[in-house]
Order: sequence, then C-alpha cells, then structure tokens
Amino acid sequence: MQLTITNKIENASLDSFIYGYLKGYIYNLFLISVNRLRLKPFDELFEIDSFDILKQAMLNLVISKQGHNTYNIKPNNLIKVEDNYIDYYINLITYGNREIKGYPIILDLFKFIYNNINKIYGE
Repeated sequence: MQLTITNKIENASLDSFIYGYLKGYIYNLFLISVNRLRLKPFDELFEIDSFDILKQAMLNLVISKQGHNTYNIKPNNLIKVEDNYIDYYINLITYGNREIKGYPIILDLFKFIYNNINKIYGE
C-alpha cells in the first residue's frame, strides 16, 4: 500500500513539500480522521492495539523519489510489532478477514491525498 505522487509542473521541485510538509500532514490527517470505535473489534479479536499500530505506521512513513518527479510514500514495512511486521497488521486492519470486516483508513487517507494534492500543495 503506497501513495504515488507525480510532479507535473516543469522546472519545479516538490522535495521540500513532500519531505518537509506532507509527511506531517498525513499523520495529522490520520489522527483527526481515524474512528477508534471501528478499531475496537480488531483489538478485541486479535488482542492488539490497532490504533497504536496504525499510528506507528503513519509516524514512520518512508518516502522514496523515483526520477525527477515521482514520489512514493508508504509505511515502513521493516517495523515489527510483536512477531509480525507492521504491514501484516496494516493489511489485516485494512482488508479484514473472514471474521471481521476491514477498516481501510490508510487506504482512504492515501486516496484523499492523491485526489487533493493540488489543494494541499496550495495550502
């Protein structure tokens, strides 16, 4: 799961925006958007702290630049939570399983940012 942003403005660098502003914006948007009540069933069924897991994922986003104008933003999948890597829990929470319906909060945030990147950049 990753957010890909392509700079379509010639001769303009988005480095300071992406690295300096957008990472914090994503984290803050997560904090005001997440519905902790929707996470409670995951906590009870899997005996995890799903909010803390997602918070750690949003705090530890990895940004990589491809070429001159494309940026990929995704959670750091090298972070371990108990015996599994964090991406295991992110996928479990996002998509659910046969016992529980998923809560795609990170996917929804990435889609929102992708669809509104020009407005966010204008801020």
